[in-house]
Amino acid sequence: MENTKSNFRNLIRERRSGGKSKFDFNLLISSPDFQVAQVVASYRSYGNEPDTKELNELILGASKRLLLPVLKPDHSLEFRSWSGDLTSLKVNGKIEEPIGREFSGAIDMMVVPALAIDKSGNRLGQGGGSYDRTLDKFKGFSVALINEDELVDQLPTESSDRRVSAALTPTRLIRF
Repeated sequence: MENTKSNFRNLIRERRSGGKSKFDFNLLISSPDFQVAQVVASYRSYGNEPDTKELNELILGASKRLLLPVLKPDHSLEFRSWSGDLTSLKVNGKIEEPIGREFSGAIDMMVVPALAIDKSGNRLGQGGGSYDRTLDKFKGFSVALINEDELVDQLPTESSDRRVSAALTPTRLIRF
């Protein structure tokens, strides 16, 4: 199973090396799920991931509380508020993380990274399981950012894998 996932990951990473797609984030911002959300968790993209800079700016511009993840030593995630100030970030490996205290309230919407999503909402991540463990406890609306060709018919899954509520591609918001 993991070999198949690994093959998928390598294929998608290779495809992504060709450049980044331009996303219409208004598809998400105008959704009822975003409109009612007060607290939105997102992330700072790196490498060939779909760029979240504009999305994070739109979240802040809509007067939502923006949270970003921090990877803990046990590979679980905690979320911290971020105001958009680049000087309040520190680099942990490849990931920029906010400085500050862990957010302890309810998160309404979570934007998550993914390498691929299948038509049932199964998510293929980087392989560490951090987001699967987080999504296991999360009861709100979750949306993964993927390129059009990263929506596939079926992904290999394991019992620890968690589905997302939706996927945002450059041109559409797909609900599962």
